[in-house]
Amino acid sequence: MNELKEESKLNEENELNNDILEDIDTSWITEFENLDNEYKDYYTEDISFVKIHYIYVNKANEIEKVSEQKLLLKVKSVISKEEIIGLIKHNMVCDNRKYSLLYILKYNINIEPFHLKTFIKSKKILSNIGNRFLHSMKNIETITFDKTISMFHDLNDLFIIFYEKESTLHNSQRTKKIYINSNSNKKTKRNLFKDNMI
Repeated sequence: MNELKEESKLNEENELNNDILEDIDTSWITEFENLDNEYKDYYTEDISFVKIHYIYVNKANEIEKVSEQKLLLKVKSVISKEEIIGLIKHNMVCDNRKYSLLYILKYNINIEPFHLKTFIKSKKILSNIGNRFLHSMKNIETITFDKTISMFHDLNDLFIIFYEKESTLHNSQRTKKIYINSNSNKKTKRNLFKDNMI
């Protein structure tokens, strides 16, 4: 009997709780989720790809060619030293001309979301935008990108600048390969002359 009373009491409590839950206004949760979705583009996240620009400068200090590649990162926000060396070696020759590495520049927009409004409104910051986000890499080493606001991910770039190599010898000064045939049956003019004199 007691068990039936307890079970009945539990059922009444559950029904009461369900009624209370139905009466609670949960529309604010849906509103918040919708609002949060609108601002997702403004959250900082690790980047998964980088655009790489190869710039080729000739001996007259003129930009000869620019090519672009989208690199999907194996590790988010990181390009390893080995990957950078591979990119440099793979792109040192362009249009049958050899180039040497001149600079590696990293462009990483790492502004925090709460500074975005001030950043956009400030003409002074916008006029010197390159100074803040563009960095010259001193050595060939692993490059790490800071987290970036989602909507700016496609603005993170790596610039690899090549300079045309000086050829050490002009065409007229280049040496020709000479092959020596060590065939003992052939006689030179000198040896023929010696043989005839004896």
